[in-house]
Amino acid sequence: MGSDPVNSWTIFLTTMIGLSVATERVTETAKQWLGPWLSAGLGAARYSAAVQTIAILSGILVTAVSGLNPINIPQYKPFDWGNKADWLAWLVTGVLVSGGSAIWNHLLDILQATKVQKEQTATNAVAAGSSPAGTP
Repeated sequence: MGSDPVNSWTIFLTTMIGLSVATERVTETAKQWLGPWLSAGLGAARYSAAVQTIAILSGILVTAVSGLNPINIPQYKPFDWGNKADWLAWLVTGVLVSGGSAIWNHLLDILQATKVQKEQTATNAVAAGSSPAGTP
């Protein structure tokens, strides 16, 4: 990632939002396929746990298929199914993105507000330091 921490975090959060949205779609599809079977044999608490497990597995699958390493695990090699670093990246990222894109959208909104405030402060500092043309 770059040297600007705000830009680095923006790239990270944007990647995580994309993976999270894809995970949500895969999870919803799996729920449609498995929903009648799961809801018939399980109580409400077990059904909820089963859906969360499906979401985590969907997150791992989406992350693995994407070839991305948003958490920057060292020694990561995309699509190297035998590499332990890949499995660690897929597992951690899969768990993170399974929580839903709303979490990542809120974090991105906070980061964008911070960036706007930082730019506004810099603009104000430049404006305060310069004098209008023709004045001493």
